[in-house]
Order: sequence, then C-alpha cells, then structure tokens
Amino acid sequence: MTKNDPTAHDIAAMDEEDRAEWFYDNREQVAEDSTPVVLDRVISIRVSPSDLSLLAEAASAAGMKLSAWLRKVGLEAAATAPTAPPAAVLSGEQTRQLQDSVLHIVELLQRSGVGLDTGRDHREQSLVLKGLRRKRKKKTEACS
Repeated sequence: MTKNDPTAHDIAAMDEEDRAEWFYDNREQVAEDSTPVVLDRVISIRVSPSDLSLLAEAASAAGMKLSAWLRKVGLEAAATAPTAPPAAVLSGEQTRQLQDSVLHIVELLQRSGVGLDTGRDHREQSLVLKGLRRKRKKKTEACS
C-alpha cells in the first residue's frame, strides 16, 4: 500500500460508482492481497419441494447459485439477529390469559370514561389513551 492509496475508511466513504471504479482499476492488487475463503464445511437442510422451488427461484432472480444465495441470506440474518433471547416466551395458555387481562383493563377504562384512540389506521399496533374531559362539579356552598 502506497502513501496515496485510499484507506478502507476512504473507500467506504466513496459513492457506489466511485467505489466500483476503484475496485475495477485495482482488481489485480485486491486479488493478490485477498485471502481466499475456504468453504470446506457442508450443511444439510430439509425442505419441501415447493420450498426448494421458491428458494431456487429467489437465488436465480438474484443471479446467484442456490448455495451462494443461501449462504448470503443466512449470514445476513445472523448479522441482524438479536444477541439475547427474548425476555419471555409465553405458552398459548399464558398468551390467552394476557389477552383476557388486557381486554378486562380496556373494559374497565371504557366504563370509567377513558376512551382508546386506535388512530385512523386500525392496523396500527399502539393504543393511545384519550384525555379525560370530566365536567367539574360546581362547588356549592352549604347554606346555613
């Protein structure tokens, strides 16, 4: 690497066209400096014929061999997977109990005059409590 060669940071900062041009212009040097990846491990997975067809079509659409495409999407999924397990995994019965509790709370809130604003799009997941507008009772002085 000479004094005028860009650093990895410089290359990452380039736009896609400049980066592609730099890699093309320096392809021989990049190939010499690269350590070949050894792909000597084989894994097997079981899929249905329809799943295999779907996977093969996706790989073909990406212009890749099935094995390369599966490796790519698998590594992308691994890179974005959460590092910690979920805080809690509920059974079907626990999920039903939680749903019942939430429905009970919503019912109590509605009886108390608190409305739930689900937004215009009913597919939204969040609920916002509407503010209460209670009429203030006028204080009356007791006449003695």
